[in-house]
Amino acid sequence: MIKAVFIDIDGTLLTSRREVTDNTKNIINKCIEKGIKIILSSGRSRIDTIEYQKLAGTSPYIISSNGAEAYDIENKTEIYSEPISKEVVKELLMYSQKNDYKIKFNYGCELVMNKNFYPDEAENVRTEQELLEIADKEKILQCVVSNKDFEKMKEFKRYLSKSNMNIKIENESKRLKNPDLEPSKNYYCDVTSVLISKGKAVKKMCEYLNLKCGEIAAIGDGENDISMFEVTDNSVAMGNALEKVKEKAKFVTNSNDEEGVAKYLNSIID
Repeated sequence: MIKAVFIDIDGTLLTSRREVTDNTKNIINKCIEKGIKIILSSGRSRIDTIEYQKLAGTSPYIISSNGAEAYDIENKTEIYSEPISKEVVKELLMYSQKNDYKIKFNYGCELVMNKNFYPDEAENVRTEQELLEIADKEKILQCVVSNKDFEKMKEFKRYLSKSNMNIKIENESKRLKNPDLEPSKNYYCDVTSVLISKGKAVKKMCEYLNLKCGEIAAIGDGENDISMFEVTDNSVAMGNALEKVKEKAKFVTNSNDEEGVAKYLNSIID
């Protein structure tokens, strides 16, 4: 019997218009009424993931920053976290400042950056000195490095591949892996500790909630979701997922624009 379902947000729970359909919300609510926990597992920051948890009405537990943190919202309890070392965060900041990249720090319920691309980000901009102080004081779970120039982001990937900082790119703009895709307004790389994965965070959450791997399911569309699939046999790829992701999943559901999440959740209720 499935007692909990871990669901990715972008490309999975959200449609291409970044919406959660009313039908999906209703099915999520039915699952929770039947005692099935619905838990978001995202590359987004804690604060962003909590916003979608409230929007979709999922259970009050989240995995954020690509698995760098597992958090109990109701009890305000950090279940698990794996930050990037302070020295590495500072090095990434200085590289970004020198080479004109936007860098964003995810920590706690905060999200700060050195520059903004959009007006609604302006309040999160901090000076270099402020960011250095934050790097010293806080546990930075993820750095999101971005640029509007595609070639600049390829250059950043080359820089990171030559470094020896115990960090990795856990998620990135799809075009950085497939240049044939349509250009975007900007490109990003989610940088985390080499020790993290969504799958590891799912295991930590299962320990916290006293769940067995056979009692959970995982749904996703990206390569960073594959580690969740490795935790349970009840793995579900979205219809819009990469072929590599579909090959790793036991089931394939509809796309995110065809309510694939709702379809799978309906099947476990039935």
